[in-house]
Amino acid sequence: MEASATTILTPDVTGTQGRNVTSVEKPAIILVPWDPDSPDHVERMRLQRVACGWKQDGAESWRPLQREGKIGLHWIVLAPAHPDTAPRLAAHKAQFPSETTPLRDTSRSILGRPHAVHPDIAAAENNFVPVGHISLDGWHADPSLHTSAADGVYSLTTFYVSQAMQGVGIGGAAVAECERMAVDDFGAKTMTLDTISNEDVAVDSPRRIALNRPIQKVTNQDWYMRRGYKAYQRRPNSWFDTDATGKEWWCTAVCLRKGLV
Repeated sequence: MEASATTILTPDVTGTQGRNVTSVEKPAIILVPWDPDSPDHVERMRLQRVACGWKQDGAESWRPLQREGKIGLHWIVLAPAHPDTAPRLAAHKAQFPSETTPLRDTSRSILGRPHAVHPDIAAAENNFVPVGHISLDGWHADPSLHTSAADGVYSLTTFYVSQAMQGVGIGGAAVAECERMAVDDFGAKTMTLDTISNEDVAVDSPRRIALNRPIQKVTNQDWYMRRGYKAYQRRPNSWFDTDATGKEWWCTAVCLRKGLV
């Protein structure tokens, strides 16, 4: 398992790149705030972090930050009206049977603002089944991301999409919705994030080979750069994985930013 003071993002690697998305297309996802005071929300977050394999015990440390409005952790929920929602949700439930019980939208605020339940969620009696999560943060402990709500710089962190539906555009839709929310609701000017560098996932990377990691069709770094993010800093020895022999393999993180306005 990787260990670091930062969070590696784990999106799908195809998203909606190259698609002809029109203004009348039904949205694929809805973002619903994570409730740090709900035992059900906390337990579901634990399960999804276990599935993610990264920061499995993170929920406890995120609870006070969510309450204080420093971070904005959201569930990724498939939009009921989208034509692909039913089969996608069925696939998620089949692969993760411990995640089939609906949660309730019980959050009162998000990033310091009152939360209003989305009409589609309200129509389902506030019930939903999340297929991932993503955080839009106005504060971050790592200064290299320059996260500051006061300066209009928000960051994407703690990103996970169910393995049952990665590669069908859910990750791209979640990022796009975070960007929209950042601008429309919080006046953001810039988005930042960090992810593993290309060389650490390359075909001939000693780290990738030692850890027996699959070769990615599109790397995390390139996935974000296709969406307008640009690298501005490299951070060596950011976190590590341990191979089967117990050896630690550190990686370099790349910090990226995107102007939103």
